[in-house]
Amino acid sequence: MRKDIKSKHSNKMPKCDVIIPIYNAYDCLEECIDSVISNTDLVNNNLILIDDASTDERVWDLLKTYKKKYSKFEIIQNKENLGFVKTVNKGMKLSKNDVLLLNSDTIVTPRWLEKIKECAYSQEMVATVTPLSNNATLASVPNIFEKNELPKDLSLNEMSKIVEECSYNDYPEIPTAHGFCMYIKRSVLEEVGYFDEEAFGKGYGEENDFCFRCFDVGYRHLLCDNTYIYHKESQSFSKLKYELRENGAKVLNERYPGYWYRLHDWNSKRPITYIGQNIAFELGARKQKANILFLIHDWKNVKENVGGTTLHAYDLIQGLRDKYNFHVLAPEDGIYKLYSYWSETETVIKFPGVTNFKDFNFYNSDYRDMVSKIIKDFGISLVHIHHMKGHFFDIVDLIKEFNLYSIFSVHDYYSVCPMINKIYKGEKYCGNPTEEMCGECIKYCMGIKGNMIFNWREAWMKLFNEVDKVIAPSESAKEELNITYKDLSIDVIEHGVNLKKNTSTLSIKKEETKDIAFVGVISQHKGGRYLEYLAKKARLKNIRVHLFGRSDIALKDTKYFKNHGGYKRAELCSLLQENKIKLVCFFSTGPETYAYTLTESIACGVPALSTDLGATGERIKKYNLGWVINPNSELVDYKNKIIEILSNPSEYEKVIESINKYKVKTTKQMVKEYDQLYSNSSFDNLCDVTNIRDNLKYSSLYFSITSSPTYPDYSWVFNTLKWKIIDKFKIPKPIKEMYRKVRSKIS
Repeated sequence: MRKDIKSKHSNKMPKCDVIIPIYNAYDCLEECIDSVISNTDLVNNNLILIDDASTDERVWDLLKTYKKKYSKFEIIQNKENLGFVKTVNKGMKLSKNDVLLLNSDTIVTPRWLEKIKECAYSQEMVATVTPLSNNATLASVPNIFEKNELPKDLSLNEMSKIVEECSYNDYPEIPTAHGFCMYIKRSVLEEVGYFDEEAFGKGYGEENDFCFRCFDVGYRHLLCDNTYIYHKESQSFSKLKYELRENGAKVLNERYPGYWYRLHDWNSKRPITYIGQNIAFELGARKQKANILFLIHDWKNVKENVGGTTLHAYDLIQGLRDKYNFHVLAPEDGIYKLYSYWSETETVIKFPGVTNFKDFNFYNSDYRDMVSKIIKDFGISLVHIHHMKGHFFDIVDLIKEFNLYSIFSVHDYYSVCPMINKIYKGEKYCGNPTEEMCGECIKYCMGIKGNMIFNWREAWMKLFNEVDKVIAPSESAKEELNITYKDLSIDVIEHGVNLKKNTSTLSIKKEETKDIAFVGVISQHKGGRYLEYLAKKARLKNIRVHLFGRSDIALKDTKYFKNHGGYKRAELCSLLQENKIKLVCFFSTGPETYAYTLTESIACGVPALSTDLGATGERIKKYNLGWVINPNSELVDYKNKIIEILSNPSEYEKVIESINKYKVKTTKQMVKEYDQLYSNSSFDNLCDVTNIRDNLKYSSLYFSITSSPTYPDYSWVFNTLKWKIIDKFKIPKPIKEMYRKVRSKIS
């Protein structure tokens, strides 16, 4: 087997010819060449500049000045335009050394070539090396496959230093090199050949083809994850570029049936994710903003999540992330995940879950150690608790230990009732139950015997006594909590909604079909049985029922019932309007603390009918936004109430007038109020970036091992046309490896 490994610290690295193909792009050219001159050992390496018959006369004039000043530079002018592939081939054939192909719209950084060489000779059978960049698809950081802008407060060299510090020098394998900055060993060129001029004449796909030819004889391609090169690349996409890219993709697909699978497989694993996370954390920490920790029960698929608690927390983050760094800790799929939101980026750290978690296990040492580490490493100054489900009351001691400003937001009645909703045995609102009734309910619903409710509320009282502020989104939620915790001081800050208020023009005509809707997540206690009843009875009274959202009630679509499925918040108004909805129903069995869906419906100009409970009943009555019904009413009474409302045009018109006068609170207004609360804390702590990097490394390694894909890795299959005939067969890996070894020895 060939051995071409050099010591990382060896001074006997082979020479390299840096080849820069040039065609116009005058504005970038000088900066590129100067950066190479400043940051490259051009005694032990060479620079080859090839002008591919640029139409901009300034280009050759500039190159002539370099030719006069630097006589050792190889500066060539093509007599006619050859295209990118022929031009770089010309340079590579002229060279007798390793080569590095560098685009003229790049800027290199200190020690760039030395580090790339070290990577190239760190392992056996390495064909090419690609560095990291702001804009190089799979080699882009901090956000992979995106064009990342250079932070305004950083120089390029400073950014390069951050990348180097954030790297673990792993040199991960990549499915293909990127042509913006591509190191190729001379021995590989001699064995595999040059770029395919016939198939890729003008460019796009030639480096991918070359890389897959290398794969066929056992070579690998590495990412130099400690080196950062700036790549401008014009974002304009001409018709010619599109055609070239389409042609290149077609050729690659025909030649290498496994091409797209290999890329997809690599993308699913993304071995450089942790580097991007490290960089994002580093950049976020440099801004020295206050760090706020959210505790919440659900953050999975947050952008699509319609739960009120999640929506509220996400709105706060989006409204204040330029001023504060937010870190959200949530249990998810048996582990804990910490989502960090800096001004421009989002990153995730994974932690092992807590074994044997139960709602009544109030304390856990592993959880305490995890949160303690988060507080110290991320410089947390404020803890905002949105929900305690999945969390432990160790947070009370940690708030005290680290002297943190703390806030608890009431989103439901979990602090009062482990069942969350204050519904006795899943049937009706319990009001102000005795501890005996609570014990019976908990036993009935959760199978837990004994008077656990006393211990439950004692733990919660300790938390309430420790936090600086308790916030409720409505007066009714405050009153409800004060039934159990009588002396608890609670401030009311109503939620805001990021929806434009619509002027309603709704009216009722006697003969028309009356369309009503249920909106949101409709479980049994959120009005599920009323939805089911009305869907079955609607046809009797010319009523059509719509569901916008999700429900655990199995109902088939009929002429009188339509399940529209989930929706995005911004879509609701148009959905209600398109389906001519005259009334939205809120039939929760227990009291709501706020009800986003009510505010959203009113903002869309549609009146509501609600049980006379909690925040929905409170707001409807206070502002005449619709009608309420006694929660103890029979099913038939709900149907009759709807018929009554939709049969009285004059009363309906009065409600519409009230809705049009009602001012919906915006998220901007809400964010301002919370900003005032957050500013009360002392923000002296700073992130410990070194420890954060360790966290990320641990997270990356631990979960790549424990969460490996269940499907076998066949990424080595079907690399070339030689395998196309048998592209339906799975070749055992040992046979493939034997083939590679034989080819290596022969070569």
